[in-house]
Amino acid sequence: MFRRRRRISSVKILALAFFMILAFLFCIVEVSLKPTILAYAETQAKWAATEAIHKAVLEEAGKNIEYQDMFHIEKDLQNRVVFMQPNVFIINKIASESALKIQKKLEELKKESFDIPLGQMLGSKLLAHCGPSVNIILLPIGTVKVSPIDKFEEAGINQTRHSIYLQVNSKVKIIIPFLSTVSDVNTRVPIAEAVILGEVPKTYLSIKSEGTQGFYFPLKGE
Repeated sequence: MFRRRRRISSVKILALAFFMILAFLFCIVEVSLKPTILAYAETQAKWAATEAIHKAVLEEAGKNIEYQDMFHIEKDLQNRVVFMQPNVFIINKIASESALKIQKKLEELKKESFDIPLGQMLGSKLLAHCGPSVNIILLPIGTVKVSPIDKFEEAGINQTRHSIYLQVNSKVKIIIPFLSTVSDVNTRVPIAEAVILGEVPKTYLSIKSEGTQGFYFPLKGE
């Protein structure tokens, strides 16, 4: 009788020890994999949010709006550009309407989730499609800010490229089982450009100096 009780007690002790070791190993694996999983999830989240932003801006900027609509240019008798001035109304309109469209596109990300095999997250080619899948959920949070900016750069001999962009700044919350983090999403989307013959004109009014502004729209998030 006593021997039987001792055997049962020994089995319980061995089972308890086994589960304790298993739990300990699980904790070690979780701690070691946590940075890798979060980094991979953050990369995927930024890619999805950036793609949504670019689609929204290009849809809005592609509505039959040309560079000439955004900037007034005057030339001298030698056909050299001597004066440039932004059309603040048009540029602000594009920026504000793009911000609204970006807001909608980012809100739509809440309806999507990504299932990625653990082997792929670990960067293993051999195990890329193996292991349990990790579910990634994106939630846009805070505000989306859209600011028009422009830039000059050399485009060849005696040529200058003038580009107009929308600078977009937002945040997304990344949720995976037992983990979550918030990531900044910052991207610059080109909306128009032109090549100017000769140097940058001496009389030039930049987009910011003419009163263009950033547009903020709140995101619903959770």
